[in-house]
Amino acid sequence: MVACGSSNAQNETENQPEITPEPVEERKYNYITGEELAFEELATMRPVAVMVDSSKYAMPQSGIGAADIIYEMVTEGGITRIMAVFSDIDEVEDVGPVRSARDQFVQFALPINAIYVHIGTSIYANDMLNFYHYQDIDGLYLGNSSFVFDAKRAEKYAHEHCWYTDDGMIEEGMRKTGISINGNLYPAFNFADYREAPVTLDNGLPATEVDFRFSDYADIDLDYNEEENRYYKQIFNTEQLDDSTDEQLSFHNVLLLHTEIGLYPDGLCTSFDLSQGEGFYFYGGKFIPVRWVKGQPEDPLQIFGLDGNPVKINVGKTYVAIIGSDMLETVEINDVDLFTVLNGDTLSDETGVGEEKADDDKKDKE
Repeated sequence: MVACGSSNAQNETENQPEITPEPVEERKYNYITGEELAFEELATMRPVAVMVDSSKYAMPQSGIGAADIIYEMVTEGGITRIMAVFSDIDEVEDVGPVRSARDQFVQFALPINAIYVHIGTSIYANDMLNFYHYQDIDGLYLGNSSFVFDAKRAEKYAHEHCWYTDDGMIEEGMRKTGISINGNLYPAFNFADYREAPVTLDNGLPATEVDFRFSDYADIDLDYNEEENRYYKQIFNTEQLDDSTDEQLSFHNVLLLHTEIGLYPDGLCTSFDLSQGEGFYFYGGKFIPVRWVKGQPEDPLQIFGLDGNPVKINVGKTYVAIIGSDMLETVEINDVDLFTVLNGDTLSDETGVGEEKADDDKKDKE
């Protein structure tokens, strides 16, 4: 009788060749653009996020064309402000006019561990930075060591629209405050693999012209250039140019997200619900509806399709606009209002959005 685990079985096992598993290649990439790393040091180099004025009286802005991500949201009185994020500090050249911090922007700087650069702050942004013990570059404390006043511009512009910064001045501010350029990095989005073909929005609808408003004050137009695969941005019905290059701002990806926006108890500063919401992802001249989740201030922004699966954001520059849900009525896609587009047969058949809207309307009538 042969016992279990006999020598014959053991010999067969021993004679089998050893199988060496294929090594899994770790994808090293730029966490802000999704692209291949331009140089190895970028793998640990923290991004830089600069607050820039975006009012009519601050135009044109400078240095923001080199930003890899631009976040834009309203502040007080319907005026917008942008946060320009650079994956490489060496790309920060003559950026401005630099303005004050707001907590809605801090909540996007925190999860990517960006070096946050601004002049002044709202009480809510200051409280948030203090709560997370987050070191920043604030012109109110660092002054001329990290920012420069453009006296020539001040001949025509208000003084608050005349402060600028660059990589050298930010590095000096980091030296004075003990901030390190190196740190733990986290992806801004769930990026598609740069080694593979871009993700096409096969189930999306054409979107070569996108128009919307942040408020009665600020309107945005985005026009798609098929040859360059970019959306070109206009603001206040004119091309938004980078004064340092005279080039129009353009992006590969556009995320138009909406949420509830109100006021804090002081009745002045805007308050954003950044827990979760809905929106749209534009790429390659098409768009799809998405759901987004963020949660706590330190949590990353996550984008999902209506089927609940994560949406891959393609590599390149990204524009993130967050508008109030009450501003959805101002959104037009290819000169057609958003609600008409969402009720269209094509989008209804391919994504189910029209069906969801029809179900909601039916419930409302019941």
